[in-house]
Amino acid sequence: MVSKMADNREISIFQAVSHRRLTEDIADQIERLILNEELKVGDILPPERELAAQMQVSRNILREAIKVLTQKGLLEVRPGSGTYVARPTVEFLQDTLDFFFRFSSSALFDLIQTRRLLEVEIAGLAAQRATAEDCQLIETRLNEMEAVIDNPDAYIEADIHFHEALATVADNGILRLLLNSIRGALRRNITILVRYHPSAVETAMQYHRRIVQAVQQHNIEAACLAMREHVEDVGRGLRDLEAQGITLSQD
Repeated sequence: MVSKMADNREISIFQAVSHRRLTEDIADQIERLILNEELKVGDILPPERELAAQMQVSRNILREAIKVLTQKGLLEVRPGSGTYVARPTVEFLQDTLDFFFRFSSSALFDLIQTRRLLEVEIAGLAAQRATAEDCQLIETRLNEMEAVIDNPDAYIEADIHFHEALATVADNGILRLLLNSIRGALRRNITILVRYHPSAVETAMQYHRRIVQAVQQHNIEAACLAMREHVEDVGRGLRDLEAQGITLSQD
């Protein structure tokens, strides 16, 4: 793909790569072009031979890079038609957010603000809309957490499943999608607290019990309050750990 200068000279938006990790570098370059919207959803990439020549790599390397981006959901290969920029998937959003949270401790506190906005609304809707079957679902998820309270790895997964169940009960597809997009970051929040904060699990369980009770009683205000206090307590726990000098970014 080329652009024209004022004097009609053609320039390529793709650059030659000299690094040894050619596949990753080519994939990263195309990904950046997509994220910067120099390549937009629906755009077709140049033919393989032409694109490989522009980027000065072999066609095999280019195929591998395109395969990586296809697996991420950023490109779509249509046999007999070409390679197109795809609409980003939830999986890609998860990967991007997870990368962001893993390498930035401050992002974990941004996540607390995001969770407060998102999960308090989810708790309120769950309390408003829960059916008898829904109430049984969240009680089951609560019991699953209780059963593995002494098993950190199992507890972390059970905790995530509990929050996902609340989003399901809230019956709002967009909120469920948004919660799913921060699942990796949510897991990291829980993991850090479980690993380093001795009382984190029992404190969290107290909030979880309050949330379940409020939802089962269809008490919207109480459900929102319990979730808000839960998320804020997570934030305080992370602040305490940071003050102790514990690194909250990448493991």
